[in-house]
Amino acid sequence: GATLKTSRLLLERAKELDLAIVGVSFHVGSGCTDPETFVQAISDARCVFDMGAELGFNMH
Repeated sequence: GATLKTSRLLLERAKELDLAIVGVSFHVGSGCTDPETFVQAISDARCVFDMGAELGFNMH
């Protein structure tokens, strides 16, 4: 996993390398039973998705 700040840096580097980033995924752990953990993971994934789009990636 990566923090939101690190995700931004990774996306910027991918852009420099002319890579095609198209999506985001997350993993909260197979034993996770706390719904709030999923809410936070989805929120963070959306944030990274939006970062990608902002940098010009064609996010799906």
